Amino acid sequence: MKSTDHERQAPVTPQSARLRNQFSVEAFGGGILKLADIDGDGEPELLILQSAGQLRCAFYTAPRLGLDECDRALYCLTAVRLDGTVLWQDGTPYDRPGIPFSSHGGSQMVAVDDIDGDGQTEVLIIRNEHLVILEGRTGKEQASVALPADNYATINTAQFGPPEKGRQILVKVNDQAYEPWEYSNPTIVYNADLSVYREPFGIRGAGHNMIARDFNGDGRDELLIGYSLLDHELNEIWSIDFGPDFDYVKEHADEIALAEVNDDGEMEIRYSGSKDFVASDLQGNLLWSTEAGHSQNSVQGPWGPGGEVRIIMNEKNQGLNGISTTGEHLWNRTDINGYARRDVCWARGDGQTHWVIFQAQRKPTLDLPYESDPAWSRDLWPRLMDGDGQLYDVFPWDESYTLPQGTIRCHRSYDAGYVYQTIVADLDGDGLDEVLVISRQWVWIFESPEAGE
Repeated sequence: MKSTDHERQAPVTPQSARLRNQFSVEAFGGGILKLADIDGDGEPELLILQSAGQLRCAFYTAPRLGLDECDRALYCLTAVRLDGTVLWQDGTPYDRPGIPFSSHGGSQMVAVDDIDGDGQTEVLIIRNEHLVILEGRTGKEQASVALPADNYATINTAQFGPPEKGRQILVKVNDQAYEPWEYSNPTIVYNADLSVYREPFGIRGAGHNMIARDFNGDGRDELLIGYSLLDHELNEIWSIDFGPDFDYVKEHADEIALAEVNDDGEMEIRYSGSKDFVASDLQGNLLWSTEAGHSQNSVQGPWGPGGEVRIIMNEKNQGLNGISTTGEHLWNRTDINGYARRDVCWARGDGQTHWVIFQAQRKPTLDLPYESDPAWSRDLWPRLMDGDGQLYDVFPWDESYTLPQGTIRCHRSYDAGYVYQTIVADLDGDGLDEVLVISRQWVWIFESPEAGE
């Protein structure tokens, strides 16, 4: 690793985690996850979706994706408490021993919100080409509407209309099949009663992410989508100008993130794009751009030697990059594959208190099918990372955590569940984060050794 910061202090080693709890999800485990209080008891529940995700679409028929009709027909949404108790289940769990189902994308296929303003939480889900509203407390279906395509894989909620009429639901396509731009990825917007607020519309560079937020304080949300900001009527307010050499047909934003990037007390926007990694202000002015092969997502936190903010930008199967808040490259690691996704508050005191969670992945394999090797599990087990890219093996390993052997039919083994996913949250409100490590078989909840002090 190469660093341009010559005043770095010796790295601080985070303390080893304690295992708070673990429980089995083998009967219904999947890779599309959501943590939220859905029944109003003040405690978060875990939503686990078994679905082919975007691969369900007829657009994805390549043999390397490894789907069959059993994968395409799969749907099961399970709400489980963090003691392992199943709250409710909608659908039928997958049951084909030794042949894990294939699934890709869909990380935002589940949304939780009080849509109709009745004070009760609803769960929004895409089920068999329908947008479905479920009662959060019971899982009972409240309403559904047929979607005009088979490839909707992202749900967001927003307040575009009058609050007394409820919130709006945004459902977005996750492919390149919409004219006039390949990655415009059209969005359809529904009202709380599932009437149409806005027919499908495309925004160039829309990619796979969007953020609804009231930026101007008028009580109505604006929408960050692609490299544009739209008003509550979904008219363009601004779009970033990348100059004449930018390919607006193919380039797109894989992730949009809001954060105070440059220490000016104002919120900025980080864009992980298919071409470069860039930052802008909330008026659409480009602050800086740094070269990237295909950035997928990013995370920032106070990981510098004196608590300065650092950014980690993750590239698609090309490693990780440490970046300053002015866009300067600090280091690059191509020797590991995966994503650093969430800041973790792991300690109290005046020293280093934050790290980032690193979730490893195996690179795609094109020789299919093949049998997975359980021995890979140890290398895939998540770790903490500091602002210099140094990894720390903090979460105690046990051989019982090993992923089972199975026939991998898709070229991305993590699409068959050969991965450990993570969720970071302060579950007990003590100011320290807990880390949920999740496979298709188990959930482990780890905490800092300072928890409870």
